[in-house]
Amino acid sequence: MKELILKIKRTIRFFFYRNLNINEQLDISKHLVDKNLLFLYWKMSKADRQHSYEVFIRTKKNSEDEDLLTLSLLHDIGKSKIDAGVLFRVLSDLGIIRNKKSRIYIGHESIGIEILKEHNIDKDFINYYNNNLLKQKNFILDKTDY
Repeated sequence: MKELILKIKRTIRFFFYRNLNINEQLDISKHLVDKNLLFLYWKMSKADRQHSYEVFIRTKKNSEDEDLLTLSLLHDIGKSKIDAGVLFRVLSDLGIIRNKKSRIYIGHESIGIEILKEHNIDKDFINYYNNNLLKQKNFILDKTDY
């Protein structure tokens, strides 16, 4: 039930996502100093960028770990491989839609690591992404990704 309420809240927020203001954009560019990471961030949809920035802000309140903060901004980069509207996302999350596109959406975290490799991102960060997002959800990121 708690997960369903979370999905409903996310769905409602999806309709109100906006473009990031200049201060938020500067905050992101100060943190993502690697141009490839910054490119990957801006390649995400507006909603995924806004959501990731919100996760970044909540994560900052709990940790100063630079890699974790980077991960918070990039945890949804795998979603950039598909164009999925809110209804498709919700129905996929609920398991109502089960096609190839839905599997890509659901497995976006695994796709994210492939994107990092394709863009020659530092191997240490790729390992961090793998260990803290794929093998086990990072405790702080898990608390802030809602």
